[in-house]
Amino acid sequence: MAAKYDFREAPNPQERDGSGILYPKLVSKGTVSWKQMVKEVADNTSFDEGTVVGVMHEVERLALWHMSDGFRVQVGSMCYAEPTVELTDSDRKLFDESEIHAQSVRFGKVNLQPAKRFRPQGKLERADKMRKFGHSSTRFTETERYDLLSAYLEEHGVISRTDYSRLTGLLRSSAQRELNAWIAEGRLACSGSAPHRVYHLPKRG
Repeated sequence: MAAKYDFREAPNPQERDGSGILYPKLVSKGTVSWKQMVKEVADNTSFDEGTVVGVMHEVERLALWHMSDGFRVQVGSMCYAEPTVELTDSDRKLFDESEIHAQSVRFGKVNLQPAKRFRPQGKLERADKMRKFGHSSTRFTETERYDLLSAYLEEHGVISRTDYSRLTGLLRSSAQRELNAWIAEGRLACSGSAPHRVYHLPKRG
């Protein structure tokens, strides 16, 4: 048993001839369902499936309870869960703190930060031709596009909207909407003003 990987191409900001940089990316075999995970835990331990489900429900409940009180929560040795907040009206722009009311802000998505030591261990193999990545944006989910962007920013620091379009295959308007949405969610930040605006990962406090 081995995981498969292939290479994707990212635009090279130092080259103007369109040449890119290759980087490795895991080829997904699909999703292992929670039901399957519960069965496998029960099959490999003395716990029955009901106990496994019950414990997980309690972990989820307590994690949400502590995050609702403003805490960052460690989930086993896997990851840390951290709550975010957002404006109730995502299209609204605030320029004065006096405009902010209790009803203006709500809890947003939960950010999950993997623990440094939580990573797969095992054999890797190059994917065969039938499982290679396509280059059409329709083959990339939003999660895959964000993974592409994150990998690029970890390597290069910043990216322009034009280079993001080249990276994902998204048209200009779609690429801009997606970048703006990730800024609103706190998953991305930007510097400068159009047409020289660049995007980068937010600073971690």
